[in-house]
Amino acid sequence: MIQTIATQELFAQAARLPSEERRFLAEIIWETVDADLPAQWENDSTIAAEVERRFEAFKAGRELGLSHDEVFAAQLLVA
Repeated sequence: MIQTIATQELFAQAARLPSEERRFLAEIIWETVDADLPAQWENDSTIAAEVERRFEAFKAGRELGLSHDEVFAAQLLVA
């Protein structure tokens, strides 16, 4: 993930807040992230089924997976 200077400054300010305010801020930020998730992910059984499907595909060799470095390199491309 690429962080802009504005994001870094915002985080630095948030990090100086008292813990209760940081928790509240995290919750309201998460609500905005949660709202962006596809509707099918609202149900825990749907998530569990998708995890199981992907794991089975990985075990069967249909999915190769990514190394730790590949995951974090890909995150740098998404911003």
